[in-house]
Amino acid sequence: MRLLRTEKLMIIRFDEGEEVISSFERLARGAKVHSAVILSFIGALKNSKIIVKKGVEKEIDQHVEAVGNGNLTLLSGQPFIHLHVALGNEAGSWVGHLLKGEVDIFCEAVLEPLQPQIRREYDSELAEKGVTVPFRLDLG
Repeated sequence: MRLLRTEKLMIIRFDEGEEVISSFERLARGAKVHSAVILSFIGALKNSKIIVKKGVEKEIDQHVEAVGNGNLTLLSGQPFIHLHVALGNEAGSWVGHLLKGEVDIFCEAVLEPLQPQIRREYDSELAEKGVTVPFRLDLG
């Protein structure tokens, strides 16, 4: 992973073989970024797993082109990546919350760090409804 910081943005290149979500988390801890908007995420993935709808996950092993956006917040004091993507190749297209994805060739992202810290909290009502990732933004 390579990082270029400007006054307001972080431009990131993820290299082949890196796992995207864990790389975002490692970057957040290392750069001390607690909250951010993922303005842009583009590139190629393989060995991906997404949530396509409540309670339904899809694994896509083959190469896919990816585009997405999302945010970075704190959950129990740790970075939480909420990244939605559209993935596609000649076999089809899929849209959902990215749980994991291995970079195939490279991916690029642009983050805008935010102040103050934005946190997530567990929501038992969402969990009871079968939501796979039952964490809401805590906005006070």
